[in-house]
Amino acid sequence: MDEKQLRETVASLAKDKNKRDALAELIVEYIDPKHITTDFVSLLLDSRSLKEGDALVKKIRKGIEVRTLVPGSIHLASEITLVERANYILDGADVKVTYNEWELESGELGTVDSIRAEMVAKLRDYFMNKVFTSLTDIWTAGNTPSNFTNVGGAITAASLEDAIDEINQNSGGVQAVVGTRAALTPITKFGAFWNDGAGSPTTWGIDSQLEEVVSRGFLGKYYGAPLIALEQVYDNLEDYNKLILTNNRVLVIGHKVGEFITYGEPKWKQWTDMNPTPPQWFLEIYQRFGMIIDRAMGIYVLQITGG
Repeated sequence: MDEKQLRETVASLAKDKNKRDALAELIVEYIDPKHITTDFVSLLLDSRSLKEGDALVKKIRKGIEVRTLVPGSIHLASEITLVERANYILDGADVKVTYNEWELESGELGTVDSIRAEMVAKLRDYFMNKVFTSLTDIWTAGNTPSNFTNVGGAITAASLEDAIDEINQNSGGVQAVVGTRAALTPITKFGAFWNDGAGSPTTWGIDSQLEEVVSRGFLGKYYGAPLIALEQVYDNLEDYNKLILTNNRVLVIGHKVGEFITYGEPKWKQWTDMNPTPPQWFLEIYQRFGMIIDRAMGIYVLQITGG
């Protein structure tokens, strides 16, 4: 179904009160929280969708030991099928919207489009914030000497490069450098330049990087690592409470550090509350999800100030 056909279908369903279930089902289909995890969460972690009834278990293969052989002896063997099993603990994401029943009956296309867009945005922000906040709490100055650095100010080239080097060494590469836009923006002050590494280094600007900073005010990559900025979001325009509270952490995430899953199909319901005037139409979507981090050494935490 192309965009024009979708709009025509949505408009006809919105006008007919007896087809609200079909309208809700169409909106849910195009939102599909499973697609959101694939499109966004997979930038940080491996992600997949499990069907109801699938085992909520992740198998973690143990390493095989290599031993020195003394001639004439028989050394121990490692069982390559030996695995550890980690169980997913499911959580639930719920998003609910409401709209003026009379405006919905008018078949205004922008009305339904705005519902779809708002629900996708809220679910995306929720999942990304859930993952980011969980990962920032893994390492502290007290529990690791090698995967945590207190920068003591805004992020610096030296601290970021050290973190990337550490993750490159133990995780086979960096999946992403992640933080709020405010926390990552200082990278633009040093990320568009390079030096020759000499004792008295010569520094020069990289044209493509300089152009990106000037045009976008941000960089998409530094030191070979993709930069992902999480936009600060707020609960509503009146209270204006921040929903991403961790402005003082930047994460350097390696490959294969964990997995994010959705479980089962999204559940939904729609109804009309006839008590207020005008009546209000409601649509609510619920999706179960879980997350396991089984290679925490592939995550580096930079604590900053001023983000």
